[in-house]
Amino acid sequence: MSATATKAKKAKGPGRPPELKIGPFQGGIGVAVWLNEVETPTGPKAIRSISIAPRRYLDKETGQWKDAKSFRPGDLSALILALEKAREHCLSQPLPGEQSEDERMAGANGDGDIPY
Repeated sequence: MSATATKAKKAKGPGRPPELKIGPFQGGIGVAVWLNEVETPTGPKAIRSISIAPRRYLDKETGQWKDAKSFRPGDLSALILALEKAREHCLSQPLPGEQSEDERMAGANGDGDIPY
């Protein structure tokens, strides 16, 4: 890491851990859900983002671990499972300052029933 990058990282402060981490699976594959805050014209707003950890492999020439640029067909099941868990989390957990789906539905007509 360059001196400039190190200074920028120190000035920014320690990073926040992910809201949810799924994995790592074989080869280091994993998914993380991040809770971020962005500035909008109406003030700060919470948003989520999802990152996918790359497959890792040992370079036999250098003996160092490296990130692969792609996944193998055998990796897809772990990726699908992890992404589905991340999706479920994002749908079931309201963002800070927002109501849950149950609270929104209860507020629609006061009794919690879905209007038809």
